[in-house]
Amino acid sequence: MILCLLAVLCLTLPAGAQSPSNPDTPKNPILRFYQATISRADGNRCPMYPSCSGYADQAFNKHGPVMGWIMTCDRLLRCGRSETQLAPDIRIHGQTRVFDPVDANDFWWFTPRPDPEEP
Repeated sequence: MILCLLAVLCLTLPAGAQSPSNPDTPKNPILRFYQATISRADGNRCPMYPSCSGYADQAFNKHGPVMGWIMTCDRLLRCGRSETQLAPDIRIHGQTRVFDPVDANDFWWFTPRPDPEEP
């Protein structure tokens, strides 16, 4: 629920520059703060990959603030529940996680633009 509140705050704050040393660092300062402080203190308990905050960052970057917020809230509602039986497993850093990327969840409303160079 904390992440959902942070997602709402993400609507009002501009994105900063991404850290060149770590491409997984979120652009949004609220998500960076969450990962650096709250998530570290709370522990890495998210069974999903990417983590919910990483998913939020991807959704905001790909779809903008409104759909990013909706997708983030949807992910938080699904995290650790039935999605663990539906999505495929993936090994990350020696741990098994449930693979649930943004690309797997925007098919129902997002249609990529066709490549103008393809016939």
